[in-house]
Amino acid sequence: MREVIGFTPGVFDLFHVGHLDVLRRSARLCDRLVVGVWSDELAERVHGTRPVVPQLERMEIVGNVRGVHDVVPLERAALRPALDAVGFGVVFAGADASPDDAGGAAAAAERELAGTGVRVVSFPDVAETRSPVLRERIRMSRAGGAGAAPRTSVA
Repeated sequence: MREVIGFTPGVFDLFHVGHLDVLRRSARLCDRLVVGVWSDELAERVHGTRPVVPQLERMEIVGNVRGVHDVVPLERAALRPALDAVGFGVVFAGADASPDDAGGAAAAAERELAGTGVRVVSFPDVAETRSPVLRERIRMSRAGGAGAAPRTSVA
């Protein structure tokens, strides 16, 4: 029986329970989980905001999550180069999507990987905390309005 390699790409900035939820669920659905961590420049190009935590530190954090077997740096959002390098059979997509992705991250992955035999698994119901929400709370806190942003965490 062939080992199932799973892959999940992302920024993983301001690591939170939503990230942990996706990684735990992904790890349960494959034999070996490889995580691609976007470069600071890629994250800024795609999302319009540079990560708070540098890529090497984000890779160290993600690499220490139980169930993650390997972490690779990503300079491009495209999945095909990662498929060639990693050889995954399943890709996992959380609820976050780039503004350019019609239908979200999972739909974009399905379009890009069509015909490759790679299965796309989506987790649209991950824990509510998101990095943009945390980033906004930090911004509001610095501006003196710490209580202005509602708490969205399920923890």
